[in-house]
Amino acid sequence: MSLPATRRRRLWAEFLLATVTVFWGSTFPVVKDAVAQVPVLCFLWVRFALAALLLAALAGPRLAGLGRRGWTRGVVLGTVLFLAYLFQTFGLERTSAANAGFLTGLNVVWVPILAGPLLGKRPSTGARIGVVCAVIGLWLLTGSAPWRLGPGDLLVLVCSVFVALHVLGLDALTGGTDARALTFVQVATMAVWAWAGSAAFEPVTWPRAWNADLVTAVVVTAVFATVYAFWVMTSYQRYTTPARAALIYTLEPVFAAVFSVWLAGERLSATAWMGGLLIVVGTLAAELWPQPNAEGEQGGARPGGAGESGRTPPGSGGFGTPTPPGGSPAPTAVAGPPGAWR
Repeated sequence: MSLPATRRRRLWAEFLLATVTVFWGSTFPVVKDAVAQVPVLCFLWVRFALAALLLAALAGPRLAGLGRRGWTRGVVLGTVLFLAYLFQTFGLERTSAANAGFLTGLNVVWVPILAGPLLGKRPSTGARIGVVCAVIGLWLLTGSAPWRLGPGDLLVLVCSVFVALHVLGLDALTGGTDARALTFVQVATMAVWAWAGSAAFEPVTWPRAWNADLVTAVVVTAVFATVYAFWVMTSYQRYTTPARAALIYTLEPVFAAVFSVWLAGERLSATAWMGGLLIVVGTLAAELWPQPNAEGEQGGARPGGAGESGRTPPGSGGFGTPTPPGGSPAPTAVAGPPGAWR
């Protein structure tokens, strides 16, 4: 007995969304290896420049419709997201790829917490539970109290805050703009900032030598974790529910840990795995336990907002940062950062 067409379409869409989390997760160890060969900002501007070129082809004439206000908002959002990638990538130099994957996912918890002071939207019960789970998970994952984090863990933690600020910015600034055009402006802005920083502070602005690992890192982060992810999210997420999509996106830190063990040879203790699991539980609580009066709004994309799905794509290393459904009292991020618009 064959499945109904709508269910087949939903299952196919959810499979494609799951492949996005695979690419996001894989970027953590891949980027960690890349920045061991070239300076951080040099790598970032090359990957973002390639992604921007590909996104420009997708955006096409839509760019002309952004207007001055749209371009300004794109630059502001791109600057915030660049800071997230900056802290994350420098953090990856100093901590494990698995830790970076789990810690980046904490942006889902920070979004509803920061929405209170910034947007006047009080955090839901799920957000409060998520914070408790995240703090305990952080302690177990890193083997130390949250206020005694190592330098790399602390940098990635700061990254997760900037990811949350970017999500809130999307919620406040993307109404009436085209997703493809706005995404191009953000990624191009990141490329410009990274190039400027590399030219000012690093010995090289272009890799002196290209090997298979570096080419793989650039292709995976620019093509698959950014452009492919953007295409899948804007084309297929509308065929499933936000709750089911949230569950799928929490696979990102799981895949980050798996790829870190497989590709980078990292080892996590049973206690660290338990800490990572608690962080994932915390992100699920924050995402799937919204304010009671938000339940009726969980199924729709922002009217006139960022594209068909209400989301803009992630860029690498694990940032799949979404645009929350329009009007929800406590906006939440679906797990997934800049991956190492990750």
